[in-house]
Amino acid sequence: MKLYSILLFQKSTVGQKPKLLKDVYDLKDFSFFQRGSVKEFMNFTGRLLVERAGTPYRTSINEQEYFIHCYVRQDNLTGVCITDGEYEARVAFTMLSKVMEDFTNTIHPSQWVCFFLLNVFCFYLFIL
Repeated sequence: MKLYSILLFQKSTVGQKPKLLKDVYDLKDFSFFQRGSVKEFMNFTGRLLVERAGTPYRTSINEQEYFIHCYVRQDNLTGVCITDGEYEARVAFTMLSKVMEDFTNTIHPSQWVCFFLLNVFCFYLFIL
């Protein structure tokens, strides 16, 4: 059982892209030169799935050798995890539910916009 990625998005209104609030990746099984592409694939696939999902929504999708589990809550907080084929969907959704609950308890929903802007700002500072 392998968990490659956990992504938290805020699902936006129609016509807007979901905002990535937090992401975690475990890419040690991939070569150094593949990690950037794999991370981009996971981020893109997760964002695309969140854009097309309704509210509330749960689904599991098989993409190549990966399974993508998506859970959209009523408050539009969305958890996506990318796993291998051995990771059970029930376990993935329980874990996503717990992660989103912990995130909401730590960061109030009114601060999600500020949290997103802070992440973008820190990213630009890192690039400079």
